[in-house]
Amino acid sequence: MMESISVAVNTADLRKGMYVAELDRPWLETPFVFQGFEISNQVEIDILRSHCDFVHVDVDRSDLTPAQSKVLQDAVPSGSRRPRSSAGKLAPGKWMSRIRDLMLRYDLTRYLAGGQRDASGHYPISSTVRREADRASAAFELACAFHRGMLKKTRKNGSVSIAAARRALRPAVDSILRNPNAIAWVIFSRKTTPEDYNRAVATAIWCVMFGRHLAFDRQQLENLAIGGLLLDIGNLGLPDGFKVKTGELSAEQRKLQEKHVAIGVEILRASQQVPENVMDMVSCHQERADGSGYPAQLKGIETPSFGRIAAIADCYDAMTSATAYSSASAGYDAARELNNMRGKEFQSEVVEQFLRVVGMFPTGSIVELNDGRIGVVLEQNPDNPLRPKVMLLLDKSHQPLSKPQIKQLRDLPPDATSGKALWIVNGHAHGAFGIDPRKIFK
Repeated sequence: MMESISVAVNTADLRKGMYVAELDRPWLETPFVFQGFEISNQVEIDILRSHCDFVHVDVDRSDLTPAQSKVLQDAVPSGSRRPRSSAGKLAPGKWMSRIRDLMLRYDLTRYLAGGQRDASGHYPISSTVRREADRASAAFELACAFHRGMLKKTRKNGSVSIAAARRALRPAVDSILRNPNAIAWVIFSRKTTPEDYNRAVATAIWCVMFGRHLAFDRQQLENLAIGGLLLDIGNLGLPDGFKVKTGELSAEQRKLQEKHVAIGVEILRASQQVPENVMDMVSCHQERADGSGYPAQLKGIETPSFGRIAAIADCYDAMTSATAYSSASAGYDAARELNNMRGKEFQSEVVEQFLRVVGMFPTGSIVELNDGRIGVVLEQNPDNPLRPKVMLLLDKSHQPLSKPQIKQLRDLPPDATSGKALWIVNGHAHGAFGIDPRKIFK
């Protein structure tokens, strides 16, 4: 067995390049979103010192000089070397993943407990996309109906009911916990008909999906849903007709538009029982890691973790939606644009983990394979966002196949030297080739 060397390090002794694998307290009690990161600057060291007395540093994953690594290794007690699975063998988690895939394939999901985290703290898939499709669609519609009514009441009363929002969004959270691919499918299938689409609800769903990936608990996931739904509630305070303006905003119009954040915060302050992290989402969803956002020009982890989740989820849905200001980008193009923002508008690790959730080719998006066939993405592969499960609908001449074919790209060779190799060469806009994803499960 190979060994992973983890060292308990006093935070007074931290330095750049060390990979922080564990804390002396729960991660959610700190501003850090991700469970494990390499220290890149003094700010991160200062924050770790303000929250923790010591942390566990993974020597193998740290970017240190040989001399620095040796000093750490020499400090390791004999009992702190942790076994790592040998290459070529499936770790226990991989075996469980294979077993779960078989259960899903043969429709044995009634034996799986939805919404309960496994031994590693993560949420397993407990339903197939096909079985979950109707429930996901109903949950999306319920959230949309609530949002429409909420806007009317807020315009009249100047406040929102957090308790009512929580109740309305619970079915969506439930569906995401069972299988996030189904409701992601709903989102992209409805983007072809703007009258059936709701950006606030979709953003709430992206937030919950990201939180599910990060293994947040149930209450935190519900808070993510509420915050995502309310990100732009402050638009109610903008002049009538402002939001339907077409073309580029002038400097004066942009300054007016930016006021929606402060207005949204005031609406929440007038409301009751607003969780602090929901307030963080509304107040910080326009902040950017490089300080180019607003209203406070926060940088990096100065933005609370829920604010960082809200920011990238809102940005992604804006990219993939047609608005008065721009046309919709294909999911693949939006993912590439997010990649271009790594280390600038968004922290690199935030982009990396978010793209593991939505995929380079999002569920429900239309893709083209290297052999010319056209299909729709059915499910994501978190281990490789470029190799999702695809349902093929058109042949290489772009004529309908006699029967749809399902290909699990992760199980096929990506190497062009193999005759069975398949890979995605392009992602297409919503509605391309006349494909309506909503009809597939009918």
